[in-house]
Order: sequence, then structure tokens, then C-alpha cells
Amino acid sequence: MSRVLRGAWSRRGALATLVLMTLVVVGGAVTVLQFAVAAGTSPWLTAPLLLIGAVSVPSLGAELAAARREEVGLARLRGIHGLRLWRFVLVEPLLAIVLGALLGLAVGAAGTVLATSTWLDAAADPLGRRALLTTLAIAGVGLVIVSLAAAAALREPLAVQVATRRRPRRATTLVVFLSVLVFVGAGVAAYRSRVTDGEPDLVVLVGPALVGLALGQLAIWVVRIAARGLTPATEKRGIGAFLAARRLARADDLVTPVRLVVAAAVVGTLALTGAVAVDDWTAEQSAVDVPGTRTIDASALGAMGAVDLTDRVDPEGQQLIATATVPNETRLAERRAYVDADRWDAVVGDFYDGTPAEAASDAVPRLAGDAQPLQVSGGRLTVTAAGLEVPPPRTFIGQGGQQTTSGGGPAELVFSYVTSTNSSGSATVGFRVGADGRPVTRSVRVADCADGCTVTGLSVGRDDQSFFDRRDFIVLLRSVTVGDVDLVGQPWVPDETSLDASLANRFFPGYRPPDPLVVNRTDGLQVALLPDAALELRLDLGDAAVPVLAAGEAEPQALDLGGDDRTTDVLAEADNLPLVGSVGTLSDIRTSAIGSGPTVPAAEVQVVAAEGTPASVLDAVAEATGTTWRTRDSVRTALSDANGGAQAVAYALTALACALVALLALGAGVARHLRDYRRDVAALRVVGISSGTARRAGRAEVTSLTAIVLVAVVAGGWLAVDLLLGGLPLLNVPVAGIPLDTAPRPWPLVVPAVVAALAVVVVGGRARGVRASTTRPSLLREED
Repeated sequence: MSRVLRGAWSRRGALATLVLMTLVVVGGAVTVLQFAVAAGTSPWLTAPLLLIGAVSVPSLGAELAAARREEVGLARLRGIHGLRLWRFVLVEPLLAIVLGALLGLAVGAAGTVLATSTWLDAAADPLGRRALLTTLAIAGVGLVIVSLAAAAALREPLAVQVATRRRPRRATTLVVFLSVLVFVGAGVAAYRSRVTDGEPDLVVLVGPALVGLALGQLAIWVVRIAARGLTPATEKRGIGAFLAARRLARADDLVTPVRLVVAAAVVGTLALTGAVAVDDWTAEQSAVDVPGTRTIDASALGAMGAVDLTDRVDPEGQQLIATATVPNETRLAERRAYVDADRWDAVVGDFYDGTPAEAASDAVPRLAGDAQPLQVSGGRLTVTAAGLEVPPPRTFIGQGGQQTTSGGGPAELVFSYVTSTNSSGSATVGFRVGADGRPVTRSVRVADCADGCTVTGLSVGRDDQSFFDRRDFIVLLRSVTVGDVDLVGQPWVPDETSLDASLANRFFPGYRPPDPLVVNRTDGLQVALLPDAALELRLDLGDAAVPVLAAGEAEPQALDLGGDDRTTDVLAEADNLPLVGSVGTLSDIRTSAIGSGPTVPAAEVQVVAAEGTPASVLDAVAEATGTTWRTRDSVRTALSDANGGAQAVAYALTALACALVALLALGAGVARHLRDYRRDVAALRVVGISSGTARRAGRAEVTSLTAIVLVAVVAGGWLAVDLLLGGLPLLNVPVAGIPLDTAPRPWPLVVPAVVAALAVVVVGGRARGVRASTTRPSLLREED
């Protein structure tokens, strides 16, 4: 064991990098996996990290094998072969991977708690069975990859293993095949992202890393080919340019890790673009759903209860507006919303400017009509009626001698209404009129209307004893009052549904009712009673249609608050409407309330407050509704949570882990060749090339790589976003929601590219730093 520890200490740089690489991959995978499980999204969001980690490990295995080439050669000279030799080679990487996996588990558990408590409702379990299995799989695959890299060292000729210098080697057939396979995989991922419906498969999820690796490999090939082609042309530009081109064509310390840097930056570009797209979508969709900076739930009051509340608390109509939305995502033809069009300009104003619903918002005031719902306030219903044509009483004797009397003037009136708490009610007044035309007055308590209610209809019929009496019975309702409002002052017409049902009664074949049934007279309301049922009356709206704005419907149909059809007048069509989005209708809440029953239970009723609404007004509304105000930020958060916005966070966590892996790979590549580079500079100084020339060559090399990284990251990021982002599960957009805009954006493309370029400049600049003390020619003699 002491020999193993001494050997590990002598190779602590490479082993420490392997520990850190395993820590980052395991920690990142566990964090993303546990976060995805808690958020209810795909656990395969870790796929890009796993692929980039798998690509980075072979170089570490090769470095460890190269560091032990002499030891392996000497072991073979001593007759150590087979399993003993493999155990000799792999014990140090195994210990490093196990240590890194254990540390990664601890980091992943802490990251899970931190991430879920920050972006989700509560902290999730730090570790789970799936996370433990993933850790074991990562450790096992890492050891296999290191073993394969070490196998190449074990198969080298003995003379190469004991040599003191390492020479650049051509890529093997397997390496070239895998590089080409990356391009094929990127193309397949892009194709499947475009044609696959539903949840994306593993190929699509790993697509961003494949595109990044493909562009990174392409950047390496471009650098190699360009450097080799330009090497002869550097003769006229001095020895510095020649040295830079020569190293770019042959050296591996800075060029090879560029593949991982580009891949991680491309994943970061896609994650950043996705996060920006989700943020923009939640901002726009929250504005569509809630037309103001503050909103409060008033569903318990119903639509007209919310309207009454705004009229009472804000009589000027400058600060509050009532809205009602019926989402109906399963029946889009009935998806609709209602707003108080008279208050829209004052309260909402320019809130929708710059959003997809701006044009529709500007047209909302046109929805307001002249008609208003009939509202009354009073504790008693009083009816005064007189008989115009009253059938005389007659008695029927049935089986067993049972007598039934009909006629003689008994009737009843039913007053139907909707209370301020959105519950339907009715009050019945019975009365008896005589053939002499003298008026009679009866009244009944209507406690529900003491604080106000909305009239939905009247019905007038014979009493129970007079049903099935075909003789004409006509009454004149001189007054029907609630509080100080006389309902007969309004125009009334028969409800066609109840009339058709009576005419279709098979007990009265050929029955024809008096014509006219209802007459709105100056001295009252004349009503002819039907023989088998009460005649239902509704307010006469004339030919007035309900104006609506429509979106996404071939034949828009206006519905009142209770869900009944109304005559429709489509003012305009738009791509997106306030409150309903891309599918549905929008109408005035007051116009739609005329004659309507209670607001349907599925309606989401809100009161929206304008910016700068006084606290006293907000408090009064909160007290009346029994709920609390929500800010637009809380609405956005709830919208993001409800539609899977946490998936963008999972992508961001994956991109962060990928960036750390790429930085480790870049730093390890530089550290692995730093000694050789300094020795090369010392050799150049021996032949008379100054350190300043070497420094200029290093700067030219770093500048060239920085430029190619910038171009590769921008191009790869654009391709990944354009080809893949639309097929990734960033967000569960509602059926009528604003489409998620996944088009490439300038700054999410530029920022990762600049960060990647800065990483190359910082690490490469440090690697190419030429100091006299570390590159002195005597260094060659000391090493020999």
C-alpha cells in the first residue's frame, strides 16, 4: 500500500485531475438527476454532461498511462504480465475514481438540496436509488475508459515505453471513426428533433453535446489543416510565425481540449437561449393571463359580484377592473373571457404594449355596449296583477270520487335572479285574479336581494290545480317591483325554448296559444298563460348581438356568463387575445351578463388593480373577497412552475457542469505538456532564438485558437438552437398559450463564446508564458 501511495503522490497532478473530473461529472449528474425527478421532467437531461465527461476521460487515462510508461516497461522486463500487470496499472486510477465518486455524491446531495429549495417549492431528497446507480455506472464507465486508454500504453513496443521523449502520433483509425460518428450522431439528433412528436428520445437529448463536439472537432481539423498549409508561407513573416504554425499543426496541449471547450460552450448557449426563451414566454403569457400588475381571486363572488365590488370600491372606474376567464382547454370552442370594457382603457391602458396581444387590447373598448344587466336591490318582491281573460272555475270528478277544480284565476309568478355571491335563486308569488279586472297585490320576502342581485328572468303560469286546462287565461301584470325598480318597465319576450316544449306536448295535440302571448303595454305586461307549464320570460334584447373579439376559431360563438348561446357579432380576429391567448373569444362582462344565469363554476374570476392603486382600495377588495393580492412576479413564478419551467433550470445546471469539465480538461492538457513546452523553448534558446520570439509565437498561437473558438461556438450554438431547441422539453406550452420562441438570440450566442474564448486566453496565456528562469538552457542539462 505504501508503494501505491508513493506512486500516487508522484503522479498527483494527473490523479488529482481525474478525481476532480469524476467529482464534477458525478456531482453534476446527481444534482441534475435529483432535480429532474423532483421537477417531474426527464432524468436524461444529464445526457450532455455524461457524454462530455466520457470524451474528457480518455486523455486523462492516456496521461496516466504515459506517466507510467517507463514503469510499465520495467515491469515487463521483470516478467510481470497479464492480470498482475493490469492490476499494477489500474489500482491508482481506481482509487482516484472511487474517491471522486464519493466526493461527487456529497457535492451532488448538497447541490440537490440547494437547487430544489431555490427553484422548486421545497428541498428534495438529497440522494435516491437512481442517483446511486448512476454514480456506480459513471465510476464503472470511467474505469473502463481509463483501462482502454491504458491498454494502448501496454501494447506499445518496449523501446517506446522506455523512451524519454514523447513524439506526436497520428490519430488511429478508431479515433477517426469516432470523430466521424460524432458528426453522424449530430445529424441524426437534428433530424429526430424535427420529426419526433411527444417526449424526445435519448439521441435528441444528447444532441447539443453532439453538435458541440462536432463543431469542436471541425475546429481542430481546420486548425491542423490551416497550420500545415500555412507553415511554408510563414518563412517571410519570421521565425515566430513559423513556430506558432508548427505547434498548431502538431502539438496537443491547447488544440485538442478545444473540442471540449466548444462542446461545453454550445451546451451553455442552448441552455442560456432556452432560459431566455422561457423567461420571455412567462413574461408574455403572464401578461396575457393577467392584465395588470396585481390581481386577486374573486371566483367566490362570480363575475357580476366582482363587477359590483369594483363599482362599489372604485366608483370612478380608474383603478379596478373585473375579469372572468373560462379556460376550457378540452373544449376550445367554449374557451372565452369577459372583461369590463368600459374600464379597460383607464385601468389596463398600455399594459399590453409590446406584447402579442397589443392589437387586441386596443380593440377591447369597442366591446362595450349600451345594454346593461338588470340589477335590483330590495328585500321584498311585490306583484300587482289583474285578469283580462279568466276562465271560470270548473270541477272534475275523477276515479274514487276525487274532485279537482281548475280555472277561476289562480296563478303564480316566479322571479329568478343571481345573487352577489354568484348563487342562483328564485322567489314565488301566488295570486288570484278575477274576471272583473280588479287588480290584486301580493308580496313575498327576497332576502337574497337585500344587498343587490341580477335579474335573470320571470315566469308566469297557472297554479298546480289548473294545469292541463286548455282554456285561455290572460293576465296583466301592472307592476312587479323589487325595491324601487318596477320590472314591467322593461321589455319582455317569451323564451322560445319553454314555448316550443309546451307546443310539443302530446296531451294537447293541435294546441295553438293565444296570439300574442306577451304584450309590453304602457300600463303593464300582458301575459297569456300556457296550459301545461309556466311561460318563461326573458328580457328583450332586440336584434342586439354580443360583440366579441375572436382568436383561432373558424366560427366564433358568443356565450353568456352561464354558458348559453348568444347572437354573435365578431368585431375582429387576432392571433392572441388578453386572458385567453391564441384560442377563444373575448366579450364585455356586462353585456354578457344580461339575462344570464350564474357564472359557470369553471370560470376564474379576478379583480385586477392598476399600477399605483391606493392601499385602502386594495385592502377593501381583499376584505370583500377573503383572499390576498398576487403580484405579476408571483403569477409568472406560478405559470413557470405549472408549465414545467424548471426544465430550463435543469439544462442550466447541466451546462454549468459541462463548463467545469471543459475547464478541467483544458487545464489538464496544458499542465500535461507544460514541461515539454518549456524544454522546447529552452532548446530554441540554445540555437539562438530569443525568449521574446518564443513569446510572440505563443501569443500568435493563442490568438489563432481564440478566434477559432469564437467562430466555432457561435456557429455551433446557432446550429444547436436552430436544429434542436424546438424539440427539447423546455416548457409544456398550454394548448392556447403563446408559442415558445426558440429562435437564436444574439447575446445568448455571444456570451458563451466570449467566456470560452476568455478561458482559452487565460489558460493558454499562462501555458505560453515564457520566463527566463523556467526556460533557461541549463534546464536541458539538469534533466539529462
